[in-house]
Amino acid sequence: MANIATLLKKEIQRQTDLAVRKNLHPLALQLREEKKRVQDLQRQINQLQKNIQKSESSMSAASGAAPSASTSSKSNWSGSTVTGLRKKHQLSQSALAKLLGVGINTVWLWEQNRTNPRAKQQDGIMDLVELSTLQMRRRLTKVGLAEGRSKPGRKPGSKNQPKVAAAKVTSKAAKKAAPKVAKKATKKTARKVSKKK
Repeated sequence: MANIATLLKKEIQRQTDLAVRKNLHPLALQLREEKKRVQDLQRQINQLQKNIQKSESSMSAASGAAPSASTSSKSNWSGSTVTGLRKKHQLSQSALAKLLGVGINTVWLWEQNRTNPRAKQQDGIMDLVELSTLQMRRRLTKVGLAEGRSKPGRKPGSKNQPKVAAAKVTSKAAKKAAPKVAKKATKKTARKVSKKK
């Protein structure tokens, strides 16, 4: 009886394998065709990019100008550009973020090479790199920053929370103590009045 059960299992397995292979064969053919189509499209994209580069170089040669800085900066981009800019002008991450109109976390991600700035932001960074110290100070005052440096001992963008918490505690204590002080004052004045009588 055990042999028949084993034979049945093997036969069922064989039949299911045949059915699976039969159904997968057309799908495998379709997959191969799609891969070929993707490769053809990739070749076309590469050819178009080469044509664009040739036309740009011929246009720049005809006008006598060098290729634009934005196209060259995209290929040579690294987070050290942002770090170097910050060190050159002694900017905090929050000040640079405010100058470029982005968040402080975005600047941090750029410096860590986790993300790259968009083309507009790269142009803005390249504009800031070319500024002198005086021009940078003017730009900072224009966006409402007296200077780009953060206070010593603080991380850019952090708030001085211990002082705020202490201020809250003292104001709470003052509010609690105010009624007690007022009661004592009224008692003292009442005693003085009763002694005078």
